[in-house]
Amino acid sequence: MGVFFGEKDMMTYREAEAYIKRSYDQVIRLGLSRMKVLLDKLGNPQNSLKFIHVAGTNGKGSVCAMTAQILQCAGYQTGLFTSPVIFDYREQFQVNGEMISKEDFSRLAQSVKQACEQMDDPPSEFEKAVALAFLYFRECHCDLVVLEVGMGGTDDATNVIGTPEVAVIVTIDFDHMGFLGDTLSQIAQKKAGIIKDAGTVITARQEIEVMDVLEKTCDTKHARLIKTSADSIQVKEKSLNGQCFDYVKKNGKCMKQLQQITLSLPGDHQCENAAVVFQIIECLNEKGYPISDEAIREGMGSVHWPGRFEVVSKDPLVIIDGAHNPDGIRALSHNLQEYCPGETFLFIAGILKDKDYHEMLKEMLPFADSFVTIAADNPRAMSARACAEAIRACGFDGEVLVPTDTRQAVSVALQRAQEKRIGVCAFGSLYSVGSLHAFIQDEMKSE
Repeated sequence: MGVFFGEKDMMTYREAEAYIKRSYDQVIRLGLSRMKVLLDKLGNPQNSLKFIHVAGTNGKGSVCAMTAQILQCAGYQTGLFTSPVIFDYREQFQVNGEMISKEDFSRLAQSVKQACEQMDDPPSEFEKAVALAFLYFRECHCDLVVLEVGMGGTDDATNVIGTPEVAVIVTIDFDHMGFLGDTLSQIAQKKAGIIKDAGTVITARQEIEVMDVLEKTCDTKHARLIKTSADSIQVKEKSLNGQCFDYVKKNGKCMKQLQQITLSLPGDHQCENAAVVFQIIECLNEKGYPISDEAIREGMGSVHWPGRFEVVSKDPLVIIDGAHNPDGIRALSHNLQEYCPGETFLFIAGILKDKDYHEMLKEMLPFADSFVTIAADNPRAMSARACAEAIRACGFDGEVLVPTDTRQAVSVALQRAQEKRIGVCAFGSLYSVGSLHAFIQDEMKSE
């Protein structure tokens, strides 16, 4: 049942985190062969767990967070694995909303390390993290695990699991084309890889060519496909504090209704995510997991998910959004128009160089008073100067500042925004959210 070790072999937390994060070749290597070998050496902990498996392009994390919060409120021992990291490496490994302790992380990392040392082909950082998560969730006797796909689906390390209780595919758009394909159909084929034989599949809105792929895959796998729609969410009130809505879904002669649901997350895109979440809960109810309306209300009202149209300050207005591809940027643009009509912003922009950054930047120009550029905290990031040049190339003739680092960028942005009496909005990468949070809080405390 896994690898055993003595106390003398234990790593410190810092050593354990460094080991799990270590990449042997700095190249993303998709495929399940290494993962299967690693998990076999660890006793296949994933086989003891029940999963809600979530893939797609935008909205995965929000759907995972809402679902996990509802399940926790319903009394289930709930595991949650998400990526990328925002604040603390351990936040990827949560049970009932609590991060894994440093002691447990170090102990389980040692098991992963000893298993890896027996392998000819060393696993990647993500593969090691997923393995550690499975060990932890098994050890915690989780009733259900909400599992976010890292990239794609077919060859993603999380796809070693069997048929999940529910497979979820949120909206698919262009992203990671170098790994997943150049067309929506090719990308959809990869995402559809999480669909297993005789499974239950829930999908958000999709383009026609994407839905065609999902339908054909479900037919081949004899899986049930359930399509959701944001039309089932009838918004009554919305503000930067969140929103209140009714859920009304017609299903033949039956009608499911939940009235006056408060969602703590603002943003019209969250209504679409909420429709997916409610369908997940319905399917789990059908499969013998009782979840009350009260648990749904409590979970939706208390969920927190940083970096997704997150209002970190109202005076001055400061919004952080990790939108990092065209579909995410379109959602941000729509939300700015809906929630802040007529306002212009000083944007803090930090984008990865392998993204469609020209399309992303053009979408933001109608709302831009000025820009401050940063380099996102990732090896694939554009330099701050290259980002500034891309903004100019899009035809923007306003002020574009290039500070020396992210801390100075935040300081300059807040100062200039207050002078101009406009809001600040940071976008471009989830990898920047943690540092932006910290520096914004520091700046506001020092005032």
